[in-house]
Amino acid sequence: MYYFYSRISTAQQNSSRQLENFKSHIGYDAKKVFIEKIQGSVPFFERPEANRMFDEITDASENCTVVVDSVDRLGRNLLDILHTIETFTKNGISLKSLKEGFTTLLDDGQENPMAKLVISVMASIGEMERNRIKTRTAEGIAIAKAMGKFTGRKFGSAQSDEKLLQRHQTIQKKLQKGLTVREITEITGASSATIIKVKKVLIQRKMLSI
Repeated sequence: MYYFYSRISTAQQNSSRQLENFKSHIGYDAKKVFIEKIQGSVPFFERPEANRMFDEITDASENCTVVVDSVDRLGRNLLDILHTIETFTKNGISLKSLKEGFTTLLDDGQENPMAKLVISVMASIGEMERNRIKTRTAEGIAIAKAMGKFTGRKFGSAQSDEKLLQRHQTIQKKLQKGLTVREITEITGASSATIIKVKKVLIQRKMLSI
C-alpha cells in the first residue's frame, strides 16, 4: 500500500506540483494523501499530518511505502531526516523519493543497498554537522565563562509541569494512546528520561491511568 506525503511551508504555497507527480504513481489513492502546511524546520514527528499518517500506517497489517516528491519534504535538518528514515525502517515502512530516485526497502523487506549507500553518505555529513555544532557550543560557553556571563544551570531549577506538557505535546499524545517509553523514543527521538517525566506529570494530574 502506498501513502503520499506532501509538505509546503506556508498556506500561500501550492502543493499541486507534488500532487500531480503523485497522481502518475502506481497505487495512487487520494484518501492516502497527507498534505502538511508547515515549516521544514519542524521535526517530522512533531507535525500533525505526519503523525496521523504514521499512526495509520503502523496500525495497518500490510507492507506500506511512503512516497515523497523529494527527501527535503521530510525536513531541512539532515539529522531529523535520518532519524525519520531510521524510524520508518524499524517499523518496516519503506520511503520512496521521486526526485532522488530511490526506495529504502526492497520488495522482500530488506534494505535497498543503493539507498543504504546514499543514507550512509548523508549520515556522515550529519555526523560532521553534529561535531561542528558541539565545537561551536563549547567555544561559545568557554568565551561566556571567560567574560563571566555563563554560570551554568542554577541548582534546583526545573521546568514547571505546565511548561513540560506544552513543550512535549507529541509525547503526551503517544503516552495517552498507550505506546511504551521505548516506542515513543523510537518515534520522537526524545530521551527515556524526558518521556518518564512527562508520564509522571500525566499520572499525577490523572490524565493517564497507570
